[in-house]
Amino acid sequence: MTLTLTRTNRQLALALAASLTITVSAHAQTRINPHGNGFSPAQDVELGRRAAADLRQELPIVRDGRTQNYVERIGARLVGAIPGRLRQPAFRYTFQVVDRRDINAFALPGGPVFVNRGMLEAARSDGEVAGVIAHELSHIVLRHGTAQATKGQKFQLGALAGQVLGSLIGGRAGTIVAQGSQIGIGTYFLKYNREYEREADLLGAQIMARAGYDPREMANMFRTIARRSGNGGPEWLSDHPSPANRYEAIQQEAALIRRGRA
Repeated sequence: MTLTLTRTNRQLALALAASLTITVSAHAQTRINPHGNGFSPAQDVELGRRAAADLRQELPIVRDGRTQNYVERIGARLVGAIPGRLRQPAFRYTFQVVDRRDINAFALPGGPVFVNRGMLEAARSDGEVAGVIAHELSHIVLRHGTAQATKGQKFQLGALAGQVLGSLIGGRAGTIVAQGSQIGIGTYFLKYNREYEREADLLGAQIMARAGYDPREMANMFRTIARRSGNGGPEWLSDHPSPANRYEAIQQEAALIRRGRA
Protein backbone atom coordinates (compact mmCIF):
# COMPACT_ATOMS: atom_id res chain seq x y z
CA MET A 1 0.00 0.00 0.00
CA THR A 2 2.81 2.35 0.85
CA LEU A 3 4.57 1.49 -2.42
CA THR A 4 1.41 2.26 -4.39
CA LEU A 5 1.06 5.65 -2.72
CA THR A 6 4.70 6.45 -3.40
CA ARG A 7 4.33 5.67 -7.07
CA THR A 8 1.14 7.71 -7.24
CA ASN A 9 2.77 10.65 -5.55
CA ARG A 10 5.73 10.40 -7.88
CA GLN A 11 3.41 10.34 -10.88
CA LEU A 12 1.56 13.38 -9.56
CA ALA A 13 4.82 15.20 -8.98
CA LEU A 14 5.99 14.45 -12.50
CA ALA A 15 2.67 15.55 -13.93
CA LEU A 16 2.82 18.78 -11.93
CA ALA A 17 6.38 19.41 -13.07
CA ALA A 18 5.38 18.84 -16.67
CA SER A 19 2.45 21.21 -16.26
CA LEU A 20 4.69 23.89 -14.81
CA THR A 21 7.17 23.41 -17.64
CA ILE A 22 4.45 23.85 -20.23
CA THR A 23 3.20 27.00 -18.51
CA VAL A 24 6.66 28.51 -18.34
CA SER A 25 7.37 27.60 -21.95
CA ALA A 26 4.10 29.12 -23.10
CA HIS A 27 4.87 32.37 -21.30
CA ALA A 28 8.57 32.50 -22.23
CA GLN A 29 7.73 34.14 -25.53
CA THR A 30 5.76 37.32 -26.05
CA ARG A 31 2.02 36.76 -26.18
CA ILE A 32 0.45 38.64 -29.09
CA ASN A 33 -3.30 39.17 -29.05
CA PRO A 34 -5.45 40.54 -31.89
CA HIS A 35 -6.77 44.08 -31.54
CA GLY A 36 -10.43 45.04 -31.47
CA ASN A 37 -12.02 44.58 -34.87
CA GLY A 38 -15.38 45.69 -36.17
CA PHE A 39 -15.16 43.43 -39.21
CA SER A 40 -15.98 39.74 -39.28
CA PRO A 41 -13.45 37.15 -40.48
CA ALA A 42 -15.73 36.58 -43.47
CA GLN A 43 -15.39 40.26 -44.37
CA ASP A 44 -11.61 39.94 -44.16
CA VAL A 45 -11.85 37.12 -46.69
CA GLU A 46 -14.10 39.14 -48.99
CA LEU A 47 -11.81 42.18 -48.82
CA GLY A 48 -8.78 40.08 -49.64
CA ARG A 49 -10.56 38.24 -52.43
CA ARG A 50 -11.65 41.42 -54.19
CA ALA A 51 -8.30 43.15 -53.73
CA ALA A 52 -6.34 40.09 -54.91
CA ALA A 53 -8.51 39.79 -58.01
CA ASP A 54 -7.69 43.40 -58.93
CA LEU A 55 -4.04 42.85 -58.17
CA ARG A 56 -3.72 39.83 -60.46
CA GLN A 57 -5.06 41.97 -63.29
CA GLU A 58 -2.50 44.72 -62.74
CA LEU A 59 0.73 42.95 -61.79
CA PRO A 60 2.74 40.31 -63.70
CA ILE A 61 2.43 37.01 -61.88
CA VAL A 62 5.26 34.50 -62.21
CA ARG A 63 4.13 31.47 -64.19
CA ASP A 64 7.16 29.34 -63.40
CA GLY A 65 5.83 26.30 -61.59
CA ARG A 66 9.05 25.58 -59.76
CA THR A 67 9.25 29.05 -58.22
CA GLN A 68 5.57 29.06 -57.38
CA ASN A 69 5.77 25.64 -55.73
CA TYR A 70 8.78 26.74 -53.71
CA VAL A 71 6.91 29.68 -52.19
CA GLU A 72 3.75 27.65 -51.67
CA ARG A 73 5.70 24.94 -49.87
CA ILE A 74 7.24 27.41 -47.42
CA GLY A 75 3.91 29.18 -46.99
CA ALA A 76 2.02 25.96 -46.26
CA ARG A 77 4.62 24.95 -43.68
CA LEU A 78 4.19 28.28 -41.90
CA VAL A 79 0.39 28.17 -42.05
CA GLY A 80 0.51 24.78 -40.38
CA ALA A 81 2.42 26.39 -37.50
CA ILE A 82 -0.09 29.18 -36.75
CA PRO A 83 -1.07 28.91 -33.06
CA GLY A 84 -4.47 27.31 -32.60
CA ARG A 85 -5.88 30.25 -30.64
CA LEU A 86 -5.24 32.54 -33.62
CA ARG A 87 -6.55 30.31 -36.39
CA GLN A 88 -9.48 31.51 -38.50
CA PRO A 89 -11.25 28.60 -40.25
CA ALA A 90 -12.68 30.97 -42.85
CA PHE A 91 -9.28 32.22 -44.02
CA ARG A 92 -7.86 30.81 -47.24
CA TYR A 93 -4.11 31.33 -47.49
CA THR A 94 -2.60 31.63 -50.94
CA PHE A 95 0.96 32.47 -52.01
CA GLN A 96 1.96 33.98 -55.33
CA VAL A 97 5.13 35.42 -56.81
CA VAL A 98 5.08 38.76 -58.63
CA ASP A 99 7.52 39.01 -61.53
CA ARG A 100 9.21 42.22 -60.41
CA ARG A 101 12.80 42.81 -59.43
CA ASP A 102 12.17 45.34 -56.66
CA ILE A 103 12.28 44.03 -53.11
CA ASN A 104 8.69 43.89 -51.90
CA ALA A 105 6.16 41.63 -50.22
CA PHE A 106 2.67 42.21 -48.89
CA ALA A 107 -0.39 40.43 -47.59
CA LEU A 108 -4.10 41.05 -47.93
CA PRO A 109 -6.87 40.41 -45.38
CA GLY A 110 -8.20 36.89 -45.26
CA GLY A 111 -5.22 35.04 -46.70
CA PRO A 112 -3.54 36.21 -49.95
CA VAL A 113 0.24 36.72 -49.73
CA PHE A 114 2.37 38.11 -52.58
CA VAL A 115 6.17 38.04 -52.77
CA ASN A 116 8.18 39.78 -55.47
CA ARG A 117 10.78 37.82 -57.41
CA GLY A 118 13.30 40.43 -56.24
CA MET A 119 12.67 39.42 -52.66
CA LEU A 120 13.41 35.80 -53.42
CA GLU A 121 16.60 36.76 -55.24
CA ALA A 122 17.76 38.89 -52.30
CA ALA A 123 17.26 36.08 -49.77
CA ARG A 124 20.31 33.98 -48.95
CA SER A 125 18.40 30.99 -47.54
CA ASP A 126 15.01 29.32 -47.26
CA GLY A 127 14.85 30.66 -43.71
CA GLU A 128 15.14 34.26 -44.88
CA VAL A 129 12.32 33.71 -47.37
CA ALA A 130 10.30 32.11 -44.56
CA GLY A 131 11.01 35.16 -42.40
CA VAL A 132 9.43 37.51 -44.94
CA ILE A 133 6.41 35.26 -45.46
CA ALA A 134 5.97 34.68 -41.71
CA HIS A 135 5.95 38.44 -41.11
CA GLU A 136 3.31 39.03 -43.78
CA LEU A 137 1.33 36.00 -42.65
CA SER A 138 1.22 37.46 -39.14
CA HIS A 139 -0.47 40.60 -40.43
CA ILE A 140 -3.23 38.37 -41.80
CA VAL A 141 -3.49 36.22 -38.69
CA LEU A 142 -3.72 39.26 -36.41
CA ARG A 143 -6.15 40.91 -38.84
CA HIS A 144 -4.17 44.13 -38.83
CA GLY A 145 -5.72 45.54 -42.02
CA THR A 146 -9.31 45.49 -40.77
CA ALA A 147 -8.26 46.25 -37.19
CA GLN A 148 -6.84 49.55 -38.37
CA ALA A 149 -9.84 50.14 -40.63
CA THR A 150 -12.00 49.73 -37.52
CA LYS A 151 -10.31 52.81 -36.05
CA GLY A 152 -11.67 54.93 -38.88
CA GLN A 153 -15.11 55.33 -40.33
CA LYS A 154 -16.90 52.34 -41.78
CA PHE A 155 -17.13 52.40 -45.54
CA GLN A 156 -18.73 50.16 -48.10
CA LEU A 157 -16.88 46.88 -48.47
CA GLY A 158 -16.14 47.37 -52.17
CA ALA A 159 -14.64 50.82 -51.68
CA LEU A 160 -12.60 49.67 -48.72
CA ALA A 161 -11.20 46.74 -50.70
CA GLY A 162 -9.55 49.09 -53.16
CA GLN A 163 -8.17 51.22 -50.37
CA VAL A 164 -6.80 48.25 -48.44
CA LEU A 165 -5.00 47.04 -51.54
CA GLY A 166 -3.67 50.47 -52.49
CA SER A 167 -2.37 51.22 -49.01
CA LEU A 168 -0.77 47.84 -48.38
CA ILE A 169 0.95 47.55 -51.74
CA GLY A 170 2.05 51.17 -52.01
CA GLY A 171 3.95 52.71 -54.89
CA ARG A 172 2.79 52.76 -58.51
CA ALA A 173 0.99 49.43 -58.30
CA GLY A 174 -1.05 50.59 -55.34
CA THR A 175 -1.97 53.81 -57.12
CA ILE A 176 -3.16 51.90 -60.16
CA VAL A 177 -5.38 49.58 -58.16
CA ALA A 178 -6.76 52.36 -55.98
CA GLN A 179 -8.03 54.21 -59.05
CA GLY A 180 -11.77 53.88 -59.35
CA SER A 181 -12.29 53.50 -55.60
CA GLN A 182 -13.31 56.28 -53.26
CA ILE A 183 -9.98 58.05 -52.84
CA GLY A 184 -11.51 60.66 -50.57
CA ILE A 185 -12.18 58.25 -47.69
CA GLY A 186 -8.58 58.56 -46.46
CA THR A 187 -6.21 55.61 -46.10
CA TYR A 188 -4.04 56.78 -43.22
CA PHE A 189 -5.65 54.32 -40.81
CA LEU A 190 -4.79 51.41 -43.12
CA LYS A 191 -1.04 52.01 -42.93
CA TYR A 192 0.52 49.66 -40.44
CA ASN A 193 1.93 51.48 -37.43
CA ARG A 194 5.03 50.57 -35.46
CA GLU A 195 3.01 48.58 -32.94
CA TYR A 196 1.52 46.35 -35.62
CA GLU A 197 4.88 45.90 -37.30
CA ARG A 198 6.45 44.86 -34.02
CA GLU A 199 3.63 42.36 -33.46
CA ALA A 200 4.09 40.89 -36.95
CA ASP A 201 7.83 40.56 -36.32
CA LEU A 202 7.38 38.78 -32.99
CA LEU A 203 4.48 36.52 -34.01
CA GLY A 204 6.30 35.79 -37.26
CA ALA A 205 9.35 34.70 -35.28
CA GLN A 206 7.17 32.42 -33.16
CA ILE A 207 5.48 30.87 -36.19
CA MET A 208 8.89 30.30 -37.79
CA ALA A 209 10.11 28.46 -34.70
CA ARG A 210 6.97 26.31 -34.57
CA ALA A 211 7.51 25.46 -38.25
CA GLY A 212 11.09 24.39 -37.63
CA TYR A 213 12.86 27.47 -38.98
CA ASP A 214 15.38 29.56 -37.07
CA PRO A 215 13.55 32.85 -36.27
CA ARG A 216 16.86 34.71 -36.32
CA GLU A 217 16.75 34.33 -40.10
CA MET A 218 13.97 36.94 -40.16
CA ALA A 219 16.29 39.44 -38.49
CA ASN A 220 19.06 38.49 -40.91
CA MET A 221 16.71 39.13 -43.83
CA PHE A 222 16.25 42.75 -42.79
CA ARG A 223 19.99 43.23 -43.02
CA THR A 224 20.18 41.37 -46.30
CA ILE A 225 17.55 43.48 -48.06
CA ALA A 226 18.93 46.71 -46.61
CA ARG A 227 22.37 45.84 -47.95
CA ARG A 228 21.03 44.83 -51.37
CA SER A 229 18.93 47.97 -51.70
CA GLY A 230 21.61 50.58 -51.11
CA ASN A 231 21.34 53.76 -49.08
CA GLY A 232 17.85 54.62 -50.25
CA GLY A 233 16.33 51.58 -48.62
CA PRO A 234 13.94 49.09 -50.22
CA GLU A 235 10.30 49.86 -50.88
CA TRP A 236 9.37 46.88 -48.74
CA LEU A 237 10.97 48.46 -45.67
CA SER A 238 9.70 51.95 -46.40
CA ASP A 239 6.16 50.59 -46.58
CA HIS A 240 6.73 48.73 -43.31
CA PRO A 241 7.99 51.31 -40.79
CA SER A 242 9.89 49.79 -37.91
CA PRO A 243 11.80 50.90 -34.79
CA ALA A 244 15.57 51.18 -34.86
CA ASN A 245 15.94 48.11 -32.68
CA ARG A 246 13.90 45.83 -34.96
CA TYR A 247 16.78 43.45 -35.55
CA GLU A 248 17.59 43.26 -31.84
CA ALA A 249 13.93 42.76 -30.88
CA ILE A 250 13.62 39.71 -33.13
CA GLN A 251 16.89 38.32 -31.81
CA GLN A 252 15.60 38.74 -28.24
CA GLU A 253 12.34 36.98 -29.10
CA ALA A 254 14.30 34.13 -30.68
CA ALA A 255 16.28 33.81 -27.45
CA LEU A 256 13.04 33.67 -25.42
CA ILE A 257 11.69 30.93 -27.69
CA ARG A 258 14.87 28.88 -27.36
CA ARG A 259 14.86 29.38 -23.59
CA GLY A 260 11.25 28.25 -23.36
CA ARG A 261 12.07 25.05 -25.22
CA ALA A 262 15.20 24.26 -23.23
